Amino acid sequence: MSPEIENTAFVVNLNNGNVNNNNQNNNNYVRAVSDCHHETNDAIDLASLYRGYLDCRRNKARTLSASEFEVEQEHQLIELLNEIEHRAYTPLPAKAFVITKPDYREIFASAFRDRVVQHWMRLYLEPMLEEQLVTSVFSCRKGKGTFAAQQYVAQMIHDVSEGYTRDCWVMKLDLKGFYMSIDRRLVTDRALCFVGDGNSALRYLLGVMLGRSPEVDCIRCGDTNLWQFLPPHKSLFTCGDGKGLTIGDVLIQHIANLLLDPIDHYIKDVLGLGYARYVDDMVIVGSDKKYMLSCVPLIRQMLATEAGLTLHPRKFYLQHYTKGVKFVGAVIRPWRTYISNRTVNNAFGCIRRFNAIRSDSLRRKYIDRLVASVNSYLGIMRHHTNYNIRQRLIAAIDDGWRKYITIAGDYTKINVRKQYSRREQIRRLVKRGKI
Repeated sequence: MSPEIENTAFVVNLNNGNVNNNNQNNNNYVRAVSDCHHETNDAIDLASLYRGYLDCRRNKARTLSASEFEVEQEHQLIELLNEIEHRAYTPLPAKAFVITKPDYREIFASAFRDRVVQHWMRLYLEPMLEEQLVTSVFSCRKGKGTFAAQQYVAQMIHDVSEGYTRDCWVMKLDLKGFYMSIDRRLVTDRALCFVGDGNSALRYLLGVMLGRSPEVDCIRCGDTNLWQFLPPHKSLFTCGDGKGLTIGDVLIQHIANLLLDPIDHYIKDVLGLGYARYVDDMVIVGSDKKYMLSCVPLIRQMLATEAGLTLHPRKFYLQHYTKGVKFVGAVIRPWRTYISNRTVNNAFGCIRRFNAIRSDSLRRKYIDRLVASVNSYLGIMRHHTNYNIRQRLIAAIDDGWRKYITIAGDYTKINVRKQYSRREQIRRLVKRGKI
């Protein structure tokens, strides 16, 4: 039986964040997110800020900004701590630039000291969010990610279709201008309510980070002409006052999950649909096509009411599972999952750019980069059903590169031959005492 718009139920247990989806007992009351039940007496101190710094520099230790911060890390951390304790912390101007792949997108890169603060906040917010979020949200969570999301959707389809023996329908939803449509005041209030009153430093920093307008004092980098290719709803400079959050900050990704949490619980626990989400991409799986369609207006209303967001009118489809569903870079079909054509085309494009290098001396110089680039694509592909594509990709490498590399028998990896490895060359020089 299709639910009515005015007859929805969504109650959260305020003691532990658990959802009560018993429509007979909740009197159709809607509460978007648990009340201010997360309380901690932990305050910011030098030790916890240092943990934030270590978390921030992980995988970024070789960057210039990380090196500059590390030179005076103790002084920098003490200075940050004093600013936060005295409520005088102000983020430095971010660097804004436009990327073109996979599509045109505006990125704001915060200064390293500000990323340290964000990682400190993440270390406190992450365990709280894990208690609140539904298990089928896969973005920006430990142990999740795109491959886990693909496997989850594939398993949902298998279960609902009872091993591909019954009809099953897959609905794909996307949000229109997700990050740029977020109301900063709404998301700030939601975040402050979520963390409670225990940690005043965390509350203060949430207000600073979410309430600021980074586009006001940012530094535009790269080709500034690329902004003309951005639609108004995809840029902080044109999306409207009080609207939009930056793409690129680790904190914002967690806040986005918090904002959509009421919708996640509503779809899973109230509507009772099979559901998975990665950022703003939503997949719903069910056996009743008519019921799934009847739920779309309810989801649309819930998004508007609780998050101030809208569904993308052109990024919606509902089709039989046998036709496959494209989700986070893969096409999921019965018994197999293929990598998307866009990723395949990017991989072959990468090979073509390296093949354009004809000088043997340049090949020796860039062989490590070739191997790293190719292996990054092969690493993605080995999670999918695409042995032939891996074989074709490696076969596309020009013969001029072949003497420098070895190929794994299953085409999952290539390696630099030992005599040409830069690491091995440095090791030999060190052994000879020349370095």
